[in-house]
Amino acid sequence: MEQSVKLVDEDLLWCESGNFALQDQTDFSVIGAIGLQGSGKSTVLSHLAGVVPQEANRSVVFHPQSRTVREVCSHQTAGIDLHLTEERTIFLDSQPVLSASILDQMIQHDVKYHGEYSTVENCMEMQSLQLGSFLFTVCNIVIVVMEGFSDLNVFRFLQTAEMLKPQTPQPHDSPSEGLSEIYPHIVFVVNHAGADDFKAGSYEKMQTVISRLMSQSNLKFKGVCNMRDLIPGLSSSSPHSDVNLYLLPEKASVSDQLDDPLSMHYRGYPTFEFIIESLTKKLLAMPRHLLTHTTLTEKNWFHYAARSWESVKKSGLISEYNRLLP
Repeated sequence: MEQSVKLVDEDLLWCESGNFALQDQTDFSVIGAIGLQGSGKSTVLSHLAGVVPQEANRSVVFHPQSRTVREVCSHQTAGIDLHLTEERTIFLDSQPVLSASILDQMIQHDVKYHGEYSTVENCMEMQSLQLGSFLFTVCNIVIVVMEGFSDLNVFRFLQTAEMLKPQTPQPHDSPSEGLSEIYPHIVFVVNHAGADDFKAGSYEKMQTVISRLMSQSNLKFKGVCNMRDLIPGLSSSSPHSDVNLYLLPEKASVSDQLDDPLSMHYRGYPTFEFIIESLTKKLLAMPRHLLTHTTLTEKNWFHYAARSWESVKKSGLISEYNRLLP
């Protein structure tokens, strides 16, 4: 697949266009990305999919914010985009959550939202939670892309979306007793990290904060997707050393590298390209848990995702949560 296709359009309606490239085979994985506006989700996913935007004659898979979009403080991705790689990895890029741009767009265009939402602000928040709950349902791995590390709203959002996640369907031919709920792996990616963030002490503090904030969560935020082999001096004996956390530095453009020969020298941390390559390998090497209690093919997954999206949109639990909002 050369370009991404719509899985959910800008009106949050399901699209069938992604089904054509899927096969009846079970060796695949699903990786989604979620984050606030301008965090860099689309750029990170394009790199993980193996498409470098600056390569000649290559177009990006997921379009990042253009200069015009950034100048008007708008968002680029609308709905959910799907891309399938040759390695049979399905990437899902979602529109920003808790986005002021989406809220402004709804107000400016006088969007008619569902009558159960008391305000347009609540409507925007509930749409964000629907996207988060959906990704937690249909993805093996969800990448949480953050611009900086100090926004507690991201962690509150993740735990609320987890709470509102639909239950994993039970197989018809097996009793429901003893079957546990299925949750995805979570990998935190801090974009545009500074030099101080790559110090061993700073990185370990970030892991500790994530571990404490997510201590009551069932999301699998611990594993092997960390930078223990990239940052010298990290202690493997730390109780939080297995938190899935990656830092991405500012990406130097080709023109910057030509103008400043010293930019090619080591700056105290690996290059953006080196870290992305490491992150890609670890994501693809992570264990692929079942998304349901039965094995799915790619086409089965697509139909399961369609049912899950309808379930999320009609969820009584989400409606009840909306009634509690001010």
